[in-house]
Amino acid sequence: MSDFACKECHLLLQENNCPRCVDSEISREWQGFVEVLNPEKSEIAKEMGIKTPGRYALRVR
Repeated sequence: MSDFACKECHLLLQENNCPRCVDSEISREWQGFVEVLNPEKSEIAKEMGIKTPGRYALRVR
């Protein structure tokens, strides 16, 4: 399981830096997640603004 989540894009991470968001903050406090396989067809991905496949936290503090 992932230990960190990016506060900017909500991507779940193994390390404490996000490869997508250069200067964003990282948090250990996140809740729930969604795994997006096909963002073009996913209503949840569209609602969350997700454009690339991956695991994303639903809430990041």
